[in-house]
Amino acid sequence: MYKFILSTLMVLMIISYSSTATATSDAEKAAKSGLEAVTVFIDISRFSRKNGAAEKMTESHQDFARFGYILVAVNVYTENGDLEGFFVSYRKDKTQE
Repeated sequence: MYKFILSTLMVLMIISYSSTATATSDAEKAAKSGLEAVTVFIDISRFSRKNGAAEKMTESHQDFARFGYILVAVNVYTENGDLEGFFVSYRKDKTQE
């Protein structure tokens, strides 16, 4: 009986997460999950702070825009005075529906 319950739970978990498991990006995961708003963390390594940060942010903005999200806020995250990354919030654009 225990094995049956465990296997049933595993199957249900796989089915419920199958649509987001195949997503390739945070934006696609948010869209498939039907999220109205989402905040993601964009990690910036110590070696790519100058050029890499802007490039990663641009890619994130474009990716979320493709799925109908607009930028809400960008919050800088520092640790011991060093830039570590950004918390970026998006929300579903209601004007496009």
